[in-house]
Amino acid sequence: MAIMMLICTNVSAQLTTYPPTPTNPSQIFPTQGTSSAGPAQVNVTYSTTTSGGAPIPIAPTGPELQGIGIPSDITTVEQGPTAQESTQMLMRSTQDAAIALAPTDPTASATNQVYQKMVIPTTVLAPNRLYISYSPRTIASCNLYANLPLWMSVSGTGAIWFYEWYPSGYLDTQYAGSVYYPGWYKRWFFADTPGWHILQYYCGGWSNYAYIYVQGYDGYWINPNPSPGPSPYPYPYWDSQITYIQPGTGNTYYSYQWDPTEPSSI
Repeated sequence: MAIMMLICTNVSAQLTTYPPTPTNPSQIFPTQGTSSAGPAQVNVTYSTTTSGGAPIPIAPTGPELQGIGIPSDITTVEQGPTAQESTQMLMRSTQDAAIALAPTDPTASATNQVYQKMVIPTTVLAPNRLYISYSPRTIASCNLYANLPLWMSVSGTGAIWFYEWYPSGYLDTQYAGSVYYPGWYKRWFFADTPGWHILQYYCGGWSNYAYIYVQGYDGYWINPNPSPGPSPYPYPYWDSQITYIQPGTGNTYYSYQWDPTEPSSI
């Protein structure tokens, strides 16, 4: 009997109880989905580290410190980028196209005036303008994985560098091409991470900051730092190519040149 009791005691000591394996990703990682109130983002440190020889920006001020709240309306676009637009980083456009999506209802127009705040870096030249969905909106919210058009009123010529600060403060820098005429241009924003995204671009001077809040999905973990795409992005090969040599690396990239009389891409 003593021997049997000793064996039972040893076996009991070796048994370990493990919790059941969670099947919901939100049980494994912190939930990144957000409610309409959104996460606190006051203490975020925004990076100014760039790549490819891009000009170094001034770190933006977070939306809370600017008194910017999450817009109550969710901006949607019935049609996303076309097949041609999805292959291009920048497209020639017009001011008429930039204001075409503005609300026509007087009540909606009055409400959306609060989302037209112009936040400009004060210590540098900022002659360019950046709008979300339509001109003159600069603050918007959208659902995760949505596409929103961005409208750029460019005052000069030269290389365009585009900057996107993620909710974590990470900065993604993209070379978007070169423009040869001042005017209006279009590109697309893809909502890949919940939280506040801050956008800006440089072309002979800085633009204002634009703020987009991406609504997340509650209960599911989403990577807050997705891997950025190549910078600069590879360009499609067209008949009329122009050559761009990336500063600092000497790498050669190709684009195509547009006819200034046509509203086509650069």
